[in-house]
Amino acid sequence: MFERIIVPLDGSRLSAQAIPYAAEVGKRFDAEVILVRVLSNTGLSIVSQATGMEDAAATDIIAQEARMKDVDNASNAKRYLMNWAQSLKSQDIKVSYQVTIGTPAKSILELAIAQQASLIVMMSHGRGWFKRAIMGSVADEILRRSTVPVLIIRAQDSDN
Repeated sequence: MFERIIVPLDGSRLSAQAIPYAAEVGKRFDAEVILVRVLSNTGLSIVSQATGMEDAAATDIIAQEARMKDVDNASNAKRYLMNWAQSLKSQDIKVSYQVTIGTPAKSILELAIAQQASLIVMMSHGRGWFKRAIMGSVADEILRRSTVPVLIIRAQDSDN
C-alpha cells in the first residue's frame, strides 16, 4: 500500500515530530522513508545601476558570499538529514534523504511525483485560520495540490 513516504523537514523541532509517524508507517508497510529539506536560494539578484569598478567589485563579493552561504546551508541541511536517517536506519527502517533548493510546497510536490511517493507525512504549525490566510501554509498548499495522500499532524497549542 505505502512504498515511499516523503517527510518534509525544515530543521525545526516541530517538523521533526512527524518522523515517528512516518517511521511507524514505514515499519508497518516496509516502506522507504524519504527525508527532504527544501532550502531557498539565497543567491541575490543583483542588478548594479552604477558603472564604476568599485560597484562591480562589491557586487561580485556579495554574490560570492551568497554562493558560499548557499553551500554552507546545503551542507548543514545534509548533515541534519543524515543524522535523522541514521536514527531511522538503527530502527531497521529503509530511509534516504534529499536536499533541494526551491519553494517548499512546490519542491515537495515535485519530489513526491518524481519519487512516486505513496504518502506525505508532515506537521502543521497549528496556526489559526486568520494567520494561515495572511501568511499562507506549506502544509495547506500541499494538502490542496497533492495527488498523493497527505498525513498532516497538527501541532498542539502551547496553551493546552
